[in-house]
Amino acid sequence: MTDTPQALTLETIGKLAGVSRSTVSRVLNDHPDVRPDVRTRVEAVIEKTGYLPNQAARALVSNRTGLIGLVMPADVVELFGDPYYSTLVHGIREGCEETGSIFSIFPFYGERGQSILLPTLTSQGFLDGVIATAGPRSDDLIATLRDRGRNVVAVGRPADHRDVRRVDVASRSGSAAATAHLCGLDRRRVGFVGPTPEYMFGVERLAGYRDALVAVGREPDDRLVRRDEPNVAGGYRATLDILAEQPDALFVATDPMAAGALRALRERGLSVPDDVAIVGFDGLPNGRVTDPQLTTVVQPVLEVGRMAVQLLRRDHDGPDVVILPTKLRIGDSCGARASTSQQEMEHGEPR
Repeated sequence: MTDTPQALTLETIGKLAGVSRSTVSRVLNDHPDVRPDVRTRVEAVIEKTGYLPNQAARALVSNRTGLIGLVMPADVVELFGDPYYSTLVHGIREGCEETGSIFSIFPFYGERGQSILLPTLTSQGFLDGVIATAGPRSDDLIATLRDRGRNVVAVGRPADHRDVRRVDVASRSGSAAATAHLCGLDRRRVGFVGPTPEYMFGVERLAGYRDALVAVGREPDDRLVRRDEPNVAGGYRATLDILAEQPDALFVATDPMAAGALRALRERGLSVPDDVAIVGFDGLPNGRVTDPQLTTVVQPVLEVGRMAVQLLRRDHDGPDVVILPTKLRIGDSCGARASTSQQEMEHGEPR
């Protein structure tokens, strides 16, 4: 009778492969001191038999459970309805597959949810580490995990990012490229619509907007800046407010806010891009479909998720901050159609 995957042992695998139990263990733990031909033979037996290592026993030996916690300050509607979160989760899943890890999602909302979650995240031996999305609802949690010595990687930029390993996108240079693109189309009154100051990605995108204006010899004008919640409703409110300043273009710091801006302009009888050109920032798969098609800065959220797992599981020296480049994707909302070879322009920024 053939052993089930659960009933198989290291000794059994060793006998079938013609090696010792310790050699099988070294193969499973990816130890470098194994000859390539021996590794290939052992891996072939493991694949043929469907052997499943005893995770509890491996955790005792390696002091690792293989379990990563993904912490998101979101309710159920946000978690499953926001293309940013779904894309990030997809990237983390791919990263876990590459590193032999598994992950569990820990959504929370508000201070009470954070306090309930902390004992689980800080308990020794339960999680190998935590990936947490940065933002005003989670920055205190990230700082607490760091201060308690937990293995934590932030996605984005927390307000207090001292000694926090993190993965982010080139928000500042991407925003500068978007604004410069609008200036290059001879738009004279380029406004900014973005999130309130507690969102650090919004602070960086506003800085990039101002960088681009200075670079073309224009004085940034705070009368052309409006900030609100980074969602459709916030973009709608901010755009209605900024129209008193008669902008002929808007750089909008998130695509959901851009969708709100388009609605506001449509309600006021203004044409996009003839009256007001718009460039957004996100470019997510399964993101909002707008009419006209939105010109936007594409952020590589899938790669952010994969990189966060790699950074969390890293045992060797390397950068503590990884900044991934963005791309400007030309659509119809800015008033310029690029050739196929020019439709995407990549932008990065120094770490």
